[in-house]
Amino acid sequence: MKKLLALTMLSTIMVMFSLLTVNLTATPINPAAIPTLGNAELQGDIWYVDGNKLTDNGDGKSWATAKNLLSSAMALSHADIARSSDRQWAARNTIYVKGDSITEDLTALAQKTDIIGVGSDDAWARPTLKGTIAVVSTTNYMGCRFFNMRFADDDAGGVLVDVDGQTGLCFINCAFDVQATDTVGLKASDASWLTVKDCWFGVLSGAGVGFSTACIEYDEDNPAYCVRIEGNYFQGEVGIDWNETTINNINIVGNQFSVQAMWLDTDDLAGVQVYNNFGTTVVSEADNTGSDFNVIYGGNNVICGSGGPILLPAY
Repeated sequence: MKKLLALTMLSTIMVMFSLLTVNLTATPINPAAIPTLGNAELQGDIWYVDGNKLTDNGDGKSWATAKNLLSSAMALSHADIARSSDRQWAARNTIYVKGDSITEDLTALAQKTDIIGVGSDDAWARPTLKGTIAVVSTTNYMGCRFFNMRFADDDAGGVLVDVDGQTGLCFINCAFDVQATDTVGLKASDASWLTVKDCWFGVLSGAGVGFSTACIEYDEDNPAYCVRIEGNYFQGEVGIDWNETTINNINIVGNQFSVQAMWLDTDDLAGVQVYNNFGTTVVSEADNTGSDFNVIYGGNNVICGSGGPILLPAY
């Protein structure tokens, strides 16, 4: 009896081990399937852009036949996402970009498309778009997202990225590299569901104090909903200049500022949530010249100005 019981227990353990082995050796999750980074296999179609290619005449469907202009790949993706035969309008397309750099100005984006920088530009661990982005509200390229891209103008000066009427626009882990005559890093209006996260605004090489007007300027136009500005570094005259007064769910959280004047200017607007920001300003925060926001909607902001460090709101 004891021998039979032992054999039964051994058989049970072997079955359990066999099941465990199957689970351990199952096909792992494809990292490319992470929705944040976009995925052609699960979500939509894919294009490739290589700034070092000599021509733009490839079909963009592989690195060997890559486009050399981002605008070309974005036009293809935007047209593709409208396809109705297989309900492509509900997909997300992906464009992979490697450099070193691509020199062009963009006046259009691509709807429901993730633009992902996967290459390098010398020491920068991201490819560079050399030129400005200026997109008006005639077409809403909704849900366009940029990941790991560096933006630097081609000596044109002024506003680096200027978007109007673009909803669901995202910049994640991007760099807005100020040049000598740049005034604003990102200017937006009528851009609900805007996300700016883990980006760098300022001087990436050489000397200077950053953008001469503001790193981010949000203008008054139509109501703004669900805007999140989180975890960024801002260097310039002003960090964030917020002007839209009809709002809901505006969050400015966990950013670092190195500015010459106001790190945040919302004209004391009620409802803008301001939490866990920190940094420095050349002016004195102690006399309220370093910021203008409604402290009822803020907490745990630590700013060092010429008058010394201060916690906003004060407790």
